[in-house]
Amino acid sequence: MSKLYVFGIGGTGARVLKSLVMLLSAGVDCGVDTIVPIIIDRDISNKDLSRTKLLIEDYVAVNKLNRANDTNKFFKTKISLLSGGLYLQLRDNTQKFADFIGKSTMNDENKALVEMLFSNKTLDLDMTEGFQGNPNIGSVVLNQFDESDVFVKFANDFKDGDKIFIISSIFGGTGASGFPLLRRILKTPNVKDGKGNTLPNWGLINDAPIGALSVLPYFIVGQANEESLVNSDTFIDKARAALSYYKTEDKKIDTLYYIADRHTTTYEHHRGGESQRNDAHFIELAGALAILDFVNPLKSEINFNRENNIIQHTTYKEFAIIKGGREIIFDQLADETKKLIINPLTRFLLFAKYMGYSVIEKDIDGNRKKVVERIDSFDIFKKEQKYQPYAKKFTGEFRQLDSIKKLESVQKKFVEWLLEMENQEHSFKPFNLMSPNCNDFIKGDLSILKFKDFPYKNWARVDNELNRHIGKIDKSLNNEECFLELFYIALEKLVNY
Repeated sequence: MSKLYVFGIGGTGARVLKSLVMLLSAGVDCGVDTIVPIIIDRDISNKDLSRTKLLIEDYVAVNKLNRANDTNKFFKTKISLLSGGLYLQLRDNTQKFADFIGKSTMNDENKALVEMLFSNKTLDLDMTEGFQGNPNIGSVVLNQFDESDVFVKFANDFKDGDKIFIISSIFGGTGASGFPLLRRILKTPNVKDGKGNTLPNWGLINDAPIGALSVLPYFIVGQANEESLVNSDTFIDKARAALSYYKTEDKKIDTLYYIADRHTTTYEHHRGGESQRNDAHFIELAGALAILDFVNPLKSEINFNRENNIIQHTTYKEFAIIKGGREIIFDQLADETKKLIINPLTRFLLFAKYMGYSVIEKDIDGNRKKVVERIDSFDIFKKEQKYQPYAKKFTGEFRQLDSIKKLESVQKKFVEWLLEMENQEHSFKPFNLMSPNCNDFIKGDLSILKFKDFPYKNWARVDNELNRHIGKIDKSLNNEECFLELFYIALEKLVNY
């Protein structure tokens, strides 16, 4: 069983992980059996992180419905949490930076040095909401995460053949500082735990294939207030400084991916915590594709350039679309990307739409906004349940079963994820999300839906495929497992780019 340990550092790390989970839910091919996500962030209360956590919890529950086979790709890849946890919790939770470095206990000479190196605003920074775009602070504080219980569990769990991937932005504080620190620790021999014992399997970790994604600026934040140290005007300078330093990472990482976006979205300025909730962005989806590219068995000769297990040179990769413009649809993606994501995203959206999850407009606080809800009039499963032969297994309280509620929770989050990317300044908009039909919700002339010569119209085509295949499902599957498998098989027949 091959595993990929994915370290998501900071808010960007959490959001790229979220996009990865969405892709795996939809059945995008993954070159490993198991993904082990580990989030590193001082601000564990931020909304971006908590949304990713809830999505992963739903995914883990639904994944149990997919038995190990090649028939059903929905939720096929296992996601495993170390000790049941997602966060790499730092042992020292000191709030103010001045207290963390022990300024109050220093002699006068050291205090003077500290005050020369750091401003009073920096020394008084409350780090419970992150490092506020200051990688110099992060470099000091994050130098302790190898003592975390989750990090020790990571060492215990690691096996020969496993791989490591690191996600970070390089224009803020947490990601820019956390990436080089983590890489250095992973390549340091004989790392010890808090009791002075060498961590198990550390030789395997030192030699393991390692990839990383460095996310350059793709958004800016609004005007900061006096209490904040985040300033979008410094993002480019910070990225340049980080890139200059990352030159030293050559031959220390197998493959290093870069991504950025000139069409930046402006987010409302927040210090962190519950108020930090950035909408999903296509950059994060493309970042998740970098993770899948790294473990693609067909890319091994490109991604891993080693002799006697020593990296000979680092492979550098970037992501690009083939056409410009403010709106991205499937036609603007390279053939390799199309082949990877068009079928899975279309099938899973069609599944969600069949279950009634739709984008509608509502008046919220005096403004007209698009939201995702399950609408009875669009809920084909509910309307046709008593008429369709396939549905006899799924009557009564079937939708109230915990695993099915978790599945529908992912479906709703999936449509919300697509809507959020659609609403960005540089939008990913391959679908007509407000269409209630099954045959006109894909933009572009891609010949995706295989409806030619079908005597049935609209959703009756889906019903027909479900009825055709219900009798072919493995009889040993329980009803929830049968449900997931049936929908994948039927939609695979209907959607094939």
